[in-house]
Formats: sequence, structure tokens, C-alpha cells
Amino acid sequence: MKKYLLSTVPVAFLAIVPANADANIFFEQVEEIRKEAPAGDDFRANLVREYKDLTIYEADEMYDWFDAENHAEKGMMAAKGQTPMPSDPKEWGIEDSLKLRELETARAGMMALFDKGARTTAPKQAAHAQAKYDCWVEQQEEGHQPAHIAACKQEFDAAMAALDLAMQPKVSEAKPAPKTTTVTTVVEEVARETVYFGFDSASIRPAEQAKIDAFVTEMKGIQPVVTLYIEGHADTSGPADYNMKLSAERARSVRTELGRQGMNLGDYKKLEVEPEGEGEPAVDLGDGVREELNRRVVIIARGQVTKTESLAVVPQ
Repeated sequence: MKKYLLSTVPVAFLAIVPANADANIFFEQVEEIRKEAPAGDDFRANLVREYKDLTIYEADEMYDWFDAENHAEKGMMAAKGQTPMPSDPKEWGIEDSLKLRELETARAGMMALFDKGARTTAPKQAAHAQAKYDCWVEQQEEGHQPAHIAACKQEFDAAMAALDLAMQPKVSEAKPAPKTTTVTTVVEEVARETVYFGFDSASIRPAEQAKIDAFVTEMKGIQPVVTLYIEGHADTSGPADYNMKLSAERARSVRTELGRQGMNLGDYKKLEVEPEGEGEPAVDLGDGVREELNRRVVIIARGQVTKTESLAVVPQ
């Protein structure tokens, strides 16, 4: 389903859209889905609920009537017994090729689960994943609210994790063996973020700066103290020794920014940097290839995690 093109709408018309009294004349699907109260818990019923929530938020909170109508149309399709598909990001005006590829990959993973029967096996989780994906596509196309983009993406990732878990085979209900419980504290990865760079550059671009800012906010809310590891990478264009130096410069740029935001002052034990050069590409395309996915710095946060483990007691 293609997004409405606001550039084709007269300014005089847009001026009256935010008022409900006028909007319900032009956005009929929005008003129709407000009345929907689907019964049951199958995939389509859950889709109606999900798209109704998206519609009301876009219309009443964001005054984005065109995207509200887009969500409402999908919800009403489900209400009438049809199965709307997740948005195809290629049909939206997403100019950032890296973000477009990320969305296409995410959609492919979701559709793979759908093809395995997720809509039937886990209808609630499947509908939630589809709605959050459409939210992510819509916000990425608008492109001017990084926090909203990140929120939709994070909600989609969480929805996919829940859907994947719901699709796992159920354990048979055999009589459980006696168990003993142990509590241990281990150090493991708790979060990570990837910052991408322009060709032959170690400068942090505005969009990547927003990702660092969000990561800093998340890290400051984690207790106890964590350790950050910063890996710098380069693509394979240019000499390997130059790329090693460039990857180190990128890592230092990110380290400096984290330090500027107070990440190495009291909250963290240490701030480590590891340049990798072109040796560990995210996408292996061979030597001499420019690839933005390989021009990156990966920030890895490791911290103490308490785990409770139940072990079966073997009769002696």
C-alpha cells in the first residue's frame, strides 16, 4: 500500500485537516475504525486492534491524518475479513539506502515467520509485530523524528523476539524432576550500538550522533557499572594499513563523544578501544569495495547480570 503524497494536496485543504469536524469528511476510514470493537483473538481481530491504536495516535496525538487514514484502511481490511500485508518499504519515499535495506531485511525475517504459520500459531504476537513494523516504516519515511523512529524500531524488535519465542516448540508436560536453584552473577553483553561513517571519514554524522545520544541515555540507566568496548572498522577500499589507522580514528571519535557526555567519569570502570581495520567486515564483498555497512564503530556494553538457574537433581 503506497503512502499518500502530501505534496499533491492543496495547502488550503491541509489547513482544515487538523479539525475533527472537517477531517471526518475526508478521512472516512479513520472514523470507521474508531467504531470497531473486534471479537475473538485471531490474527485479523488483533490486526484491527493494533491498527486502531496506530490510527487514533496519528490522528488525535500527531494530527497526521494521511498516515492515520493509511493505518485505518489496513485495519478496516482486516475487519472485513481480508489480510493486509506489512508495508513494502520500497513503495515509501525512504531515500537513505542503508535504512531501506535494514527495513527490507527486517520485513523478510517477519515474513519468514508468517510463512511458517505465525499468523495462526501466535496471532496476537504476529499482529503486534506487523503493526510495529508499519509504524517503523512510516516514521523512517518522515525521517525528522529520530526518537519516534527508534521507538518504533525497538518495539518491532521486541515484538519479533516475542513472536519468535511463541513459535518455538512446546515442551511436553512430563512430570518435572526435582530441582535445585543457584543464583550467579556473570559479566556479559547488555547492549550494543553501531555508528556508521562516510567514505574516508572519521567524522560523526548528525543521524549517527542521535544514535549515540540515545545509547548514552540508555547506558546511564543501567546498574551496576558496565564496561564499554569500542570496535573501529573500515571497508576494503584502500590499503589495509591505512584502513587500520582510519578505523582507530573512528573509534577515537566515538570515544571522545562518549567522554564528552560523561561516560568515562564515574559511571564506568574503563573505556576501551579496539581498532579492527578491514579485517572483520559486516558484509564480505572482497577487496577494494566501498561499503557503508563496513565503515562503522561498534559500541559494546558489558555488565554484571544476575542469573537464576534451576538444575535437575539426579537421584543417587
